[in-house]
Amino acid sequence: MSSELTRRSFAESVALAALAPVLGIPGSLSNGRWSETLALPVSEADEPGALAKALAGVIRAQYGKRLSRADLVTITGQIESGIERAAAIRKIELANGDEPDFVFSAMPAPGASPR
Repeated sequence: MSSELTRRSFAESVALAALAPVLGIPGSLSNGRWSETLALPVSEADEPGALAKALAGVIRAQYGKRLSRADLVTITGQIESGIERAAAIRKIELANGDEPDFVFSAMPAPGASPR
């Protein structure tokens, strides 16, 4: 297999780079390929929980023909990481008056000229 970057692998790298913070992927890309960076082995200490395994089972049932064992291990680890981040966010206590740090509005500000 050639080491040339194909359109498909480039598109995959761009998509994964955009999702890296959400998926909890480390920011370093030493080998130039996200797919190889993502295939990190999961140690027994980092064994995913039952929910992560069940959700990975759903993915295996749906896409198992297209995924290798290493892909499933990576996906299961990413699911577990997302579950842990969600649990950490749920622990943050908010008061009724707490608001986000930003406000998004799709409507232009009053008096603003349309583009």
